[in-house]
Amino acid sequence: MTSVITPEEGDATLSLQVACRYRREEMMVAVQDKEAMLPLPTDHVPVPAARRLTNLDLQAALADGWDDFRAEPAYGLVFGGFYALLGLGGLAAFLLLGWTHMLFPAITGFLLVGPVAALGLYDISRRRQLGRPVEGGRVFFAFRRHGGSQIGLLGFFLVFAAIAWIKIATLIYALYFGPAPMALANLWDAVTHSMFGLQFALTGIVAGGLIAGTIFALSVFAAPMLLDRDIDVVTAMIASLRAVMLNLPLMLAWGAMVAVVIGFSIAGGLLALIVTLPWLGHATWHLYVRALGNAPSLVSPDGH
Repeated sequence: MTSVITPEEGDATLSLQVACRYRREEMMVAVQDKEAMLPLPTDHVPVPAARRLTNLDLQAALADGWDDFRAEPAYGLVFGGFYALLGLGGLAAFLLLGWTHMLFPAITGFLLVGPVAALGLYDISRRRQLGRPVEGGRVFFAFRRHGGSQIGLLGFFLVFAAIAWIKIATLIYALYFGPAPMALANLWDAVTHSMFGLQFALTGIVAGGLIAGTIFALSVFAAPMLLDRDIDVVTAMIASLRAVMLNLPLMLAWGAMVAVVIGFSIAGGLLALIVTLPWLGHATWHLYVRALGNAPSLVSPDGH
């Protein structure tokens, strides 16, 4: 049995089967099973719903990403060249400091901030999708779109995650080999010729995989979404996580493909990143569009 009680009728005892609903100043408060369901705030933004992807979506995203790179190669080469030089500088610093045993964690940590680093590439793809001109000022300052605060928070989170991973990797190394740095050749020999070294490698791979997988799931679609929509970072990260979990096998394949491409690019001296990074950045935007759909406001109020 259901009874309706207004605020003026005073208190009433509710059973688990009773629901109380009343309207006051056009705000509904429902009480059911002894739990109050309060009205949503006026600025509430629901988490965008994800859609299922197929292999064709992955192939189309890569093809569209390559088309964007070919259409605007100068921007892609600037972004790719900048991050390749930044990576080379980081590697040179580690070699000079004798921290060669930390090269792998440093490289993977550097890649964790990739989703935010590719914001300009996302903006190029967004503009081409809308048929709008690509403007250098807006591309290079894409992080300021929608005020930039939420994008800044995501960037801070990714930098913090990268630093945390390097600290964890340092701890794992110290637990197996002590705090003293080891030459890369000696470390490789220990990993490939001893069970102790193999255990170290497996521990690092499992820990790094868990951290990288989590950060990937939270950020792979969050970064393009924050550029696309005026939305908060928590909502964007939840939407990204849900989209990845809904398409887990395909997203694992996507992540593995990205890792392989970046790995070969790094093995070639990082120079290949000049092409592979912008290509994958553009492709990520198109995969985001397929996974979470076009936002209601792909264009900001000023028409950009």
